[in-house]
Amino acid sequence: MSDKRKIHLIQLLILIGGLTLWESGATLGLFNPFWTSSPRLLAQALGESLMQNSISYHLGVTLLEALSGLLAGSVCGVLLGLLLGMSRLTGAALEPFIIALNSLPRVALAPLIVMFVGIGFSSKFLLAFSLVIVPMMINTWEGIKAVDPIQLNLMKVMRANRWQLFSKVLLPNCVPWLFSGLRISLSFAIIGAIVGEFISARAGIGYMMDEAAGGFDTTGMLMPLFVLMLVSFALDRLILALSRHYLHWRQPAR
Repeated sequence: MSDKRKIHLIQLLILIGGLTLWESGATLGLFNPFWTSSPRLLAQALGESLMQNSISYHLGVTLLEALSGLLAGSVCGVLLGLLLGMSRLTGAALEPFIIALNSLPRVALAPLIVMFVGIGFSSKFLLAFSLVIVPMMINTWEGIKAVDPIQLNLMKVMRANRWQLFSKVLLPNCVPWLFSGLRISLSFAIIGAIVGEFISARAGIGYMMDEAAGGFDTTGMLMPLFVLMLVSFALDRLILALSRHYLHWRQPAR
């Protein structure tokens, strides 16, 4: 058996073991299902929600808010990162302000964003956007700064112009950093959408959880959370697969 299959087998056993312990503890009365729920109760709640088309609708709302914020924030962040990386003077002048902006807890601005743009789609989009743009900008910038100076000097010796330096050296070197930033920003975008829905919303996973919390329904809170976790994991695997496809030329670390 290959190492990859062994890893997958171990992961499957951990998952099955954890779910079995969880269900057994709830069934045997080791802990109260009112507070912890159980896999069986979660499966029942998911089935009922699917039949009512509730979870699919609210999940779609949250993903639309998060992914649109992720897309817009990634594009703007990459463009800003490229601008900072291509101009040493601009990058050095703006670096302390960027670091200060990155340390700002943007989630804390959620009430202010809701106050300005309302409780609809815009507030969740802007919150997800604000959480994504800075990490993508910094990752792009760091990718440019990490370029081997020998490669740059070699291209200059070969009389390469600025576009050739950008397209042949700088941009390819940024691609691994971009995929890494995208994987991190995916979770940030989802967090932004959920936080916005917690504050005020008419639909979404955060709205479902907030409604369930008001009724002390632990299963109703955990079920949409686990569904969102599974979808987020699937999206992360998709980004990882794309990165492996486009970065197949890189030698894996041993």
